[in-house]
Amino acid sequence: MSTLVPRPFELWPLPRVSQTLRYYLRRARRWRQVITEYRPGTVRSAPGRRRVLVVRLDAIGDFVLWSGAARALRTWLGPDTHVTLAANATWADLARDAEIADEVWPVRRGALEHDSRYRTEMRLRVEGGRFDLAINPRYTREMLMGDSVMRWSRARDRIGMVGEGLLLPEGERRWADRWYTQLLPSSAEFMHESERHAEFLRGIGVPLPGVPAPSLNVPQLLRAEDEQLSRAYFVVFAGASEPEKRWSPEAFAEVARHVQRRTGWQPVLLGDNADLEPTNAVAALLPGALNLAGRTSVPIFASLIQGSRLVMTNDTSAVHLAAATGVHAICIGGGWHWQRFVPYPASLGEIAHRVHVVSMVDEMTCFKCNGHCIIPHPPHSARPCISRVPVARAIATADDVLSTLGVKTDG
Repeated sequence: MSTLVPRPFELWPLPRVSQTLRYYLRRARRWRQVITEYRPGTVRSAPGRRRVLVVRLDAIGDFVLWSGAARALRTWLGPDTHVTLAANATWADLARDAEIADEVWPVRRGALEHDSRYRTEMRLRVEGGRFDLAINPRYTREMLMGDSVMRWSRARDRIGMVGEGLLLPEGERRWADRWYTQLLPSSAEFMHESERHAEFLRGIGVPLPGVPAPSLNVPQLLRAEDEQLSRAYFVVFAGASEPEKRWSPEAFAEVARHVQRRTGWQPVLLGDNADLEPTNAVAALLPGALNLAGRTSVPIFASLIQGSRLVMTNDTSAVHLAAATGVHAICIGGGWHWQRFVPYPASLGEIAHRVHVVSMVDEMTCFKCNGHCIIPHPPHSARPCISRVPVARAIATADDVLSTLGVKTDG
């Protein structure tokens, strides 16, 4: 068997040298921040109600999947406990509406990582909370994010999960593990994210009859003056956090035209500023569509999804928002995190039937690759497990869903 030998530094292409230098500079900056923020000991508890800090700084979809577990945690902590949620500022308003904490502190992820003044302000605020207990229920931990906030709490009890090391290199893990008084073991068994939440809750003593299903009751914030939103509509979300996760705009437009012909529903295109390119491409192929990409806040985005008849999307937060608000979603599912986020497992009960995944899992053996694609493809383009999904398969899935919804089709 041959052994792969690293190429000599002088033979590396310039982009690789630049990328390597940036990586080590980021690591050095991270360690400098961690070392200068050291504060020994624990803080003295505040008088009155027990104070608990819960830390969740990940993305919108992660929060939505955690929403059922968050309610179970809040109920278990009881009314005599004051719960503060340190939340990603992107979805903090949704958390307030969900009523899963007495207080929600928005945290800006970018500033927390790169702005030393902001980190100092946040550290002082967390230390001043005088928490008795701090909880980080995240399976994929990050040293400069949730782990740092847990450290700053200086609570007597700081509970987290061993989790995985996808975003936590071994050296950082060994250091950050010291900031917890208890790290719950993680089962080696592959689990959907909701099942992982249940594992954590049971680990801290929360009695659960099953797996808490995501559930959100989003306030109706639709703009009544917009006539196009006063009739039945369906949502198309053609963007994704990375280009590698995006099905083609042409494919989305073809399936959307099919749904529109069969139902007469108004197509509404959603996305954030990073999704403008694929969304505008769909809009150009879908005359009459209402393009709201980059024009909505997160609460209005969630409200639009809740008010829709159907959501068509890549593997994004839109899937989980749809399922959690009672809407059926058609998801173009890739293989990198297959079964961790989609499809939904039967253990989630009825909500699992709202998520309809179109994929190539039966044709490709490389699913569950964790993003390390082994099939050559152009950089910054859809991975083969996404680009190869046939339009005809998505249309057939759409017809099945429309039949479930009681909409007459010819399929």
